[in-house]
Amino acid sequence: MTSSILTLPFRIVFGIVKLFLYPWYIRWIFRLPWIVYIGLAAWVGYLAYQEYENYRFNVIEAEYQASESVPDPTPLSKWNRDTDVYSNDEVHVSGLYFSALPQGEFDPIGLERGFILLADDQGREVKAVLAVRPSELPRLQSQLEAQGNGDRIAVNVNGTLSRSRDWLSAIEAELSVMNLPGSPELVVIKPFLGNRADALHDAAEKTFGMVSVLGGLAGVLAILGVSKLLISRSAKSKASEHQSQKSGREVQAEKQAAQANQNIGLPDEAPAASPWGTFQPQPRNTDASGKASRMVKPQTPAHEMAGRGKSKREKDDAKPAEPEYKSVFPGGGSAFRFKTADEIIKQSFGVRSGLKSSETSKREE
Repeated sequence: MTSSILTLPFRIVFGIVKLFLYPWYIRWIFRLPWIVYIGLAAWVGYLAYQEYENYRFNVIEAEYQASESVPDPTPLSKWNRDTDVYSNDEVHVSGLYFSALPQGEFDPIGLERGFILLADDQGREVKAVLAVRPSELPRLQSQLEAQGNGDRIAVNVNGTLSRSRDWLSAIEAELSVMNLPGSPELVVIKPFLGNRADALHDAAEKTFGMVSVLGGLAGVLAILGVSKLLISRSAKSKASEHQSQKSGREVQAEKQAAQANQNIGLPDEAPAASPWGTFQPQPRNTDASGKASRMVKPQTPAHEMAGRGKSKREKDDAKPAEPEYKSVFPGGGSAFRFKTADEIIKQSFGVRSGLKSSETSKREE
């Protein structure tokens, strides 16, 4: 009870974090099959590879671009987005800097920026906005004022074109608040404040950020896919193991049931398809003491025929018993007796043997 009370605040905090960082409308993303994650990882990885190729091209182009001179400036009144943007979005424009024009700041996506306005070379409307960090505004202002004197200075600005729609929308909103006329083709420029070659290399290196984002996303998708695959295989392995254990228990139960049936004996009604053939169950016989007599093993027709033949042969081979012997001599004796050795010698040679019988020797003694 105490542990649940202690963990209650953590559960509340986790629920709040989950509500903001894991809303219901994106939870389905984490419930996709593993093959979908692997496919998305491969696709995003291919995009990351394409961005990496662009990054390498930008680096090489920046080295070549830095080795050349600055392109000629284009007046803002004639500037064209399609023809006056060079490698790595480099631009070089000429316009008018009015020191009386207000400066401002905007914060479209959490990156606060300061800006200075430029009119076109004829001074008709605000045509360009120079956007830098707020701390770099004084340096930019000094760089512009160094190109001339007075309240109206013709300046050349070399920098990089910003293609962010968020930046453009935020600046237009600020101009509307200032009640300043803005051109329909407003240009947002990030000016070079230092060495041009270093600025070009820095701009090229910044394109690696998209490579990092796409590569990281591909890695996350791949990890999700592999995790889903391992979890599904583990679940299948556990299910098969459970099924095999269940099958083993069922087989063991069937063996025990079969052994129990054998111990009980034959059922009262044997099936027609029996290992001993077709037979009728025999009723149990009891002897005088009430105990069940031994059950006679059922026999197949072949066994019955063999038994009948054996009984017939035994009857044929049986000899009649001899009658009891009855003597025909008086006293019931037998007329046959064995002759002694003396009688056989006397009968054969006419003399008696010199041998004495054991009875005569006893009498003489």
